[in-house]
Amino acid sequence: MNNESKVPIWEPLPGSRTICKIFMHLFSNYHVRGTENIPQAPYFVTINHVSYWDQPAISSQFKDTVPTFVARKYKGTLTGLLLHVGSPIWIEQQSADRQALTTALKIMQQGTAFAIAPEGTRSKVGELLAGHEGVAFIATRASVPIVPVAVMGTNLMFKHVRPDVNVVIGKSYKLPEGRARGDQLAEYTTRIMCAIAALMPEQYHGYYTGNPLIAEMAKVVR
Repeated sequence: MNNESKVPIWEPLPGSRTICKIFMHLFSNYHVRGTENIPQAPYFVTINHVSYWDQPAISSQFKDTVPTFVARKYKGTLTGLLLHVGSPIWIEQQSADRQALTTALKIMQQGTAFAIAPEGTRSKVGELLAGHEGVAFIATRASVPIVPVAVMGTNLMFKHVRPDVNVVIGKSYKLPEGRARGDQLAEYTTRIMCAIAALMPEQYHGYYTGNPLIAEMAKVVR
């Protein structure tokens, strides 16, 4: 890929990872497991989304630059400034933004990691919501390791005094080769979400509670 066709990446602010770690330890009882499971870039991080504080909780644990989709409505706001501790890629929320999906693929083809929250919005109760199929569209075309990440407790920050916040990074895996379409996209999306669920206690499984794929993916990602 020539330089002209490369996607520009916003690099995290200098020292932001260290600042994020200090911030998380100051305002929560912060625990992280599984950093040894992070492979060499490129890879595709799939995360659940429960709070604006997910960004400092998760991004501080990755040594690589890991761009992620952020709703364009936050651009130029105080929340948007917070999200610049990572590498935001601005998109229209709740839209089938094919250009955004293509951008994610190009970023990984450049050798850079990429992260996405398949639910597309925050879960206000901390439980998993249904994932959108764009995550499977990207995953089956990028053909890079998928790294599941579960974050729990960030939705309680500043509502309780130093609440428990846990980040679990699972072992990476790959989906079967070939570009998924139709029913396959739905099946693979469920598999991706169940891999995240497998890293959480059952109380957080939400939409995927009781799905047999959770036990199957647990054998892969734990």
